[in-house]
Amino acid sequence: MQVLVTIFEQLVPISGGGTPRISSIIDILVKKGHEVSVAAPFAADIEEALQILKCDKVLPLKNVSRLDKNKMKKYAFFHPLNISKVVHEAIKSKPDLIIAHNSIAGLAAILARKAAKSLAVVDMTDLIFEYLSSYDEHAWASQLQRIGEKVENKVIRESDKIITISQTMKKTLIQKGAKPTKVDVVYDGVKTEVFRPRRKEAEMLRQKYAEGIENVVMHHGVIDPQDHPEIIVDAAADVIREHPNTTFWLIGDGAALPSIKEKTKKKGLKKHFFFSGWIPFEDVPTFISACDVGLVILPDIRSAKIRVTLKGFEYWACEKPVVVSDLPALREIVEPWKTGLFYKPGDPKDLAKKTCTLLGDKHLCARMGEAGRKVVEEKYGWNKLAAQFVSICEGMLKS
Repeated sequence: MQVLVTIFEQLVPISGGGTPRISSIIDILVKKGHEVSVAAPFAADIEEALQILKCDKVLPLKNVSRLDKNKMKKYAFFHPLNISKVVHEAIKSKPDLIIAHNSIAGLAAILARKAAKSLAVVDMTDLIFEYLSSYDEHAWASQLQRIGEKVENKVIRESDKIITISQTMKKTLIQKGAKPTKVDVVYDGVKTEVFRPRRKEAEMLRQKYAEGIENVVMHHGVIDPQDHPEIIVDAAADVIREHPNTTFWLIGDGAALPSIKEKTKKKGLKKHFFFSGWIPFEDVPTFISACDVGLVILPDIRSAKIRVTLKGFEYWACEKPVVVSDLPALREIVEPWKTGLFYKPGDPKDLAKKTCTLLGDKHLCARMGEAGRKVVEEKYGWNKLAAQFVSICEGMLKS
């Protein structure tokens, strides 16, 4: 079959977010002999992108960094241009399927499918417009949110197929108007051959950034206000009282980082925090391997309740135990006291308590880490998940 895959996040090199998922889907499509075109932002020239993706054609789109302070305004300007380019390409090439990641790229698929005589498959991993309330410093955010939700609901109702990341999110999409028969679940996952314990490199990293430190607690990824990451600072004081020789690593960057740094100063915790800034995706497994406990921080709001996050699978693949928010989608994948511990969302005391439980029991940490590695090898490897995704797509053309 002929497939056009589109994502509005930087795909080459992989930038996190939805890009590991989409790159894995492209890989399986290509290996199965399908004709694949990819429309995405690239931080590489066309020849390099073609070589990395091994697809038939690439269409470069405009990129907006998730770390850009003015990203909301730039999204409003560049997304319509990207949608137009994808629609034009689809009408010209007339693919059998358009696979679009999330609702904005999904709108392009919906707009193009009739003229292109294509089927629109939307890979829905977020309800992105519910996040805008976290950017309340922008007076226009509420207006943009209302418009965006209408667009998102249109994509949910009119897609030929939605493939999403949890049973909880499937229920939400059905409530928003998706037909139950048109929604399938393919969980997020991890490349187990890339994310694995890197003990020698981790030891060197630990000597560099945490020499003499007994415990390293880690959070990695985009540090944005919608996830309420400041709870880590609130919990840190209690953790340090019980385990004084502990450092918190925040690996990544985002709009919430400046306020978090300021909060560590006010609470007298600056020396217990290490902020790496953004690091290359390929270095993330080494940083995870150097920590003792991984955190998955999400608040008790609908956009978080439906999500499973990549970082949880990445911690497990590197044999690290996790402390995660007790939310419905995460309940689908985390087995308490076997692969992780749950804390009450928004409760720093409980986050500290569960973190201390792990820091105080190295044998429990080791057992959870081993169990986490086993579960991603059995259920959540990208090769298996992407093959499942592609099989659903292939079935659409056979039916």
